[in-house]
Amino acid sequence: MYGQPDIKRPDHLKQLDEHFIVNATKAFGSREKASLNWYGQGEEFMNRGNADMAMRRYNQSWLLNPESFLPYWGFGRALLARKDCEGAIRQFARARELVKAEPRKMALLSDSGVAYGYCATITPPWQPELRKKHYENANRLFDESTRLDPAHAVAWYRWSQVLLQQGRAQEAWEKVRRAQSGGYPVPDDYLARLRKRMPQPK
Repeated sequence: MYGQPDIKRPDHLKQLDEHFIVNATKAFGSREKASLNWYGQGEEFMNRGNADMAMRRYNQSWLLNPESFLPYWGFGRALLARKDCEGAIRQFARARELVKAEPRKMALLSDSGVAYGYCATITPPWQPELRKKHYENANRLFDESTRLDPAHAVAWYRWSQVLLQQGRAQEAWEKVRRAQSGGYPVPDDYLARLRKRMPQPK
């Protein structure tokens, strides 16, 4: 969000922002459609591993429609790629506030769970309570996601990964089974790691 609201946007940049909004709206017919276009471009850059360019596109998407949950979701992903856990968690939370009954809510919840799980892994060893809190939040979000859509197999797989990080191998196996029953192709290398922790239950 170009540092806003903490950093005041200079007037000349505000004018450039308005010029961009007018032109983009004319090109796509509405601010909402234009925002979706720039968000889509941001996703393409993220999928290529270019978080910096993705952040630029998410910012443009946000300028066009600051009440959409999508740019904040993008911000969270890009900030997580930069290992900015505090910022990423904040943006994911804002996206969840705005998503309401959108069909993609379960995917957003799952991504948020992944974010908390990752943040737990990079939490310094002298902050065990923070790591515990991150894992608790991850498990809560995965639970909410899979309750919304029990057939969303990738969420079960991601939850299994985070549970394995916590040393909860039996529960990780349970989630893997749910992922596999939903048709998700769980990677062989992950299954091998899981077997090292605990033999596959019959």
